[in-house]
Amino acid sequence: MSKKEGVESGAVEAGEKPMTAKSQALRERIQAQFDKAAEAHRQELFRHRIDLARGGVRSYTLRRVPEAVKAFHTYLRILEDWKKVPEGGLAPSQFDPKDDAAELLLISGVYWDLVKLYDRTKSPEKYSEFMGYIDKYVEFTEGQNFKPLAAETVRKYLVADKPVHKKEFKELYRRLAGSNCFVATALVDVQAVNTTPTLRLWRDHILMASPIGRLIVFIYTDLRAGVLLAEISDRLPLSMRKLLGQCLDRLAEHIRPKLS
Repeated sequence: MSKKEGVESGAVEAGEKPMTAKSQALRERIQAQFDKAAEAHRQELFRHRIDLARGGVRSYTLRRVPEAVKAFHTYLRILEDWKKVPEGGLAPSQFDPKDDAAELLLISGVYWDLVKLYDRTKSPEKYSEFMGYIDKYVEFTEGQNFKPLAAETVRKYLVADKPVHKKEFKELYRRLAGSNCFVATALVDVQAVNTTPTLRLWRDHILMASPIGRLIVFIYTDLRAGVLLAEISDRLPLSMRKLLGQCLDRLAEHIRPKLS
């Protein structure tokens, strides 16, 4: 270092003054005012979160996809900020099952609408988000008293709206319905509403009551025979799938009186 540089450096150091108590107090007051304003803004956003979610539903109904996605994402970000968790970090355990029952139902509904919105996307990145929203929908539906209604909602969507990712929606239905009836689940969009529940009861109360029945269930589920048959049925033409669905309906009608 040159003599000139040393002199200038020393002058700067000599010119520095420690922060006084007065300036420190001023800085703390400014920071406190800033924190207070930020908290007020946070509280205001939290109070209006329901309106945001409802706005997203309206936009979804009107096919305004970007507006719906933005509203739903904002609603979730507000809750994540409120719970002090990172993006995607919301969990049912952060809410009171009784006091927050309405909020839990709303969160589940928001994730369901996001699942449907992202069903139309094709990029790998968006598909990853789509699958993430499916997992969140299941997470916020498991253990809730509206779970059977959620499973029926998925079934109706499969039948009426013809999803792009049909295989993923069938797996979602299987997860919510709690069913290992792979073939019946694969044909859920071409069969009666109560066929799969009837076949499930038949499995649990009739087949599982005998050694031969338990062997059949073991081959069907544990040895993955049902999965293979379900994959084959998915590849069949629609006319044949409908015919198989009608056969399952007839089987369900035949065994239903035996379950009562």
